[in-house]
Amino acid sequence: MNTVITPVLAAGILDLNPGLTLWTAITFLVLIVVLGKFAWGPIVKMLDERERTIRDAIEQAKKERAEAEKMLAEQKASLAGAQREAQAMAQRSKAEVEALRTELTARARKEADDLVAQARQQIQDEKAKAVAELRGQVADLAIDAARRLIQSSLDEKSQRKLVEEYIAQLPERAA
Repeated sequence: MNTVITPVLAAGILDLNPGLTLWTAITFLVLIVVLGKFAWGPIVKMLDERERTIRDAIEQAKKERAEAEKMLAEQKASLAGAQREAQAMAQRSKAEVEALRTELTARARKEADDLVAQARQQIQDEKAKAVAELRGQVADLAIDAARRLIQSSLDEKSQRKLVEEYIAQLPERAA
């Protein structure tokens, strides 16, 4: 038995096989055509749609940001207006309080002046009444003194004694 060893041709990596190269190129071209017809169109369409969606989202975000900035400016203006109005109200209230204080002070001063005037008038009335009463008492005393003078003798010594008695009695009757 003789065995014959036949050499096996081993293809190396760098060896070029024309049949295999041809079939690989044909397969590659078919794959490109199939991918171009069935995959590239939907992939490109999907990418374009995604790009449009992102662009729309960016535009919408810009619009919303502009609207938010506009609303913020309006709120700031509204807040400033409210602060001005509050300051104006505080100023009006302060002015009203000051006017009321002035009015009440003037009214109290007038009432005090009226009370003082009434007290002075009452004092004048009481004084006039006291003077009238005192005059009446003086007149009574003068009449009483005159009656005593008439009853007594009219000599100088008696008159002097009578006047001294009259003067001594004067503070007692006035009290």
